[in-house]
Amino acid sequence: MSANLIVSAISIVIVCVGVIGLILKRNLLLKLLSLNIVNTATILFFVLIVYKPGDRAPIGPVTGVQFADPLPQALVLTSIVINFGVLALSLLFTMVLVKRYHTLDLRKIEGFVKREFEEEKS
Repeated sequence: MSANLIVSAISIVIVCVGVIGLILKRNLLLKLLSLNIVNTATILFFVLIVYKPGDRAPIGPVTGVQFADPLPQALVLTSIVINFGVLALSLLFTMVLVKRYHTLDLRKIEGFVKREFEEEKS
């Protein structure tokens, strides 16, 4: 069995674990953790796709050497930064919700919001 096949199977399993966590968990922090797991597994899979053994950094005037493509590296770094920003903003919104409703349970928060909406409506 190839190492690429094993790592790709592992990354797919990790994505599935994260998606199951997103679907089944009620706790907002666990949902954010699951989302971060999915993002990390996606980055792992992307790195696996663009990796070629023997690639070197494209630095200096070296001839006869196989260079790594810098575009996928830039995309992975951008993805990591965006994922961090999304996680930080989501944690901030979670803190606001917890301060207002005193719970992390998503169903309880939905119930509070529905009651507030019905009170405003009538």
